[in-house]
Amino acid sequence: MIPVNFRLKKKSEFRTIFEAGKSFPSKYTVLIVLKDSSGKKKFGFIASKKVGNSVERNRARRLMREVFRLHIAEINQDIQIICIARPSIKGASYSDVEKSILQALRKSRLLEQKV
Repeated sequence: MIPVNFRLKKKSEFRTIFEAGKSFPSKYTVLIVLKDSSGKKKFGFIASKKVGNSVERNRARRLMREVFRLHIAEINQDIQIICIARPSIKGASYSDVEKSILQALRKSRLLEQKV
């Protein structure tokens, strides 16, 4: 589980990122990224009714949260990310979702480069 201090909770935080953030699509998700000067990493996860019923939406959010939990140390500081599940995530394996999210993070240049 991602610690509480890394989560986006307020509607106003989500709205700010949607308005000013940049979008990075991938096969199973869309990342909306906003560079923030507060020095904190924050993440929000969305799965709309287009993804499926509540069981499928919750599974999609769990998959996305787990990817970020395992790779949180590799993601640059000063960033706020909203991860939106696409309907294609339904029935996808964890490894497929992980590859998709990591590809979008590389495209957005948010992963720290390994030396």
